[in-house]
Amino acid sequence: MACDEGPEIPGTAATDLRRIRLQGGGALLLEADGFRLIEPRGLSRSPLHDYEEICHVYLASRGLLIGLPDEVLWIRESDFVVSDEGPEVAKEALLARIELRPSADRQLQRMARVDALGDREGPPWVIWLIVAVCLMATALQLLEPMLEQVGAFLPDLFRRGEYWRAITAHFLHELTPTPLWLRTFLPIFPVLPIHLAVNVGGLLVLGAMVERPLGSWRTAIVVAISALGTILGIFTYGHLNVVGASGIVAGLAGAMLAMEIHYAPSLPTFWRLPRRLFVSALILQFFVIDQVFSTSLAGGAHVGGFAGGYFAAWSLGRPSLASLVPTPSLRFASLCTVALFAISIFGAMPLARHDLRALERHALRLYDTPDAVYLFEYDNAAAWLIAIDGRASGEGLDLAVALADRAVQNTGRQLPDLLDTLAEALFQRGDRLGALFAIEEAIQLAPFEPYFFEQRRRFLGQRDSQDRPSPRDSRPDGGEHPEPLLTDPIVPRLTI
Repeated sequence: MACDEGPEIPGTAATDLRRIRLQGGGALLLEADGFRLIEPRGLSRSPLHDYEEICHVYLASRGLLIGLPDEVLWIRESDFVVSDEGPEVAKEALLARIELRPSADRQLQRMARVDALGDREGPPWVIWLIVAVCLMATALQLLEPMLEQVGAFLPDLFRRGEYWRAITAHFLHELTPTPLWLRTFLPIFPVLPIHLAVNVGGLLVLGAMVERPLGSWRTAIVVAISALGTILGIFTYGHLNVVGASGIVAGLAGAMLAMEIHYAPSLPTFWRLPRRLFVSALILQFFVIDQVFSTSLAGGAHVGGFAGGYFAAWSLGRPSLASLVPTPSLRFASLCTVALFAISIFGAMPLARHDLRALERHALRLYDTPDAVYLFEYDNAAAWLIAIDGRASGEGLDLAVALADRAVQNTGRQLPDLLDTLAEALFQRGDRLGALFAIEEAIQLAPFEPYFFEQRRRFLGQRDSQDRPSPRDSRPDGGEHPEPLLTDPIVPRLTI
């Protein structure tokens, strides 16, 4: 095995030095007390790393990874100059130097435990389950557009008893209408799930890097506390209407940073990200992206989710094979998380199915929210569904009229669809004259829409009162009632 002694280093005997040459004048210098890595094409000598600082040495398919408490050094296979002094030889040389240290047995045993943790196989079940629920929720959103209103997190409605929103909001995503120019090429996609795709990508990438060292049971706790932190962040920052899973994604990023800062010696090198790059990406997200897109991104949810994930991973302790076996308390906490999810689904189901009693309770909560300009879409949807049910009580129809009128007033009486809802609610309550006045306003705003003219004929008695005209063919989501078309929403829905 060739050995280049290299230059004399002060305080080190020449026989104690070994130089493994790298491209561009770089080198891996193995000295008596530690090693230095002069990066390929580097111009300065690196700090001396004590051999006892080495946490893990891993021979990857394309090079050598050397794990240290605060960083991971990577030497690519193509950077080695001499063929018989490649990554394999460099790894053996490092381990040989470690074996000469007084604490070699303890250090090598620790590295063996890290290897065993890294060799553990198995899919990230918790992350896959979350992704599956997000995909299923999006499919249901396509079938029932009002589902987003049922499950989005609105602090005002949460405080008034719709507690399921703290869970369901994480799995719903905003669906972006496909631009007209793109519909020519994608006619079967009326909406683009861009928001979903971004969050699912984050879940799959970061989630696997959290669940592999922590295991499924601990990851479930990280996800639960990240979700809780997301909700607290929404309250703290005063966001009004939020959907999306990126609070959980931010929590997974927080968990990764916590493990890197507090438990790096216990992690295989191939599960670690470059610390500086990772922290830079987080700073870019929180202080640039969230600020630039503050009108559409719920930055408070990201901060809260990140803090929750960091705290959870730090408090759960050092990753190890032994920690993968759940304690009874950990099992109980994880099962409670699953139970809360199930309870939230059952809690939201009556409103999602348009159950009349659930709709009337929901309408009352809406009505009890004063000065809620941003709720006009919710007011309109609740009023319409109550009005067309056919079994609504007098009190329910009064609520429908009140909500429809508030929605019309809050939008300056400029949206014909909302005026149609008001007209329908008045008609069902028996106020034909009020219904005619409201539908006339809608006709003035949309004079070429046959639907509104058919509604007027129905209110005049020229069409059977039960023969409600068919929805407009231009309705993008195919629902029963046209949604308000806005180019500049009063208060935009935020995504996370």
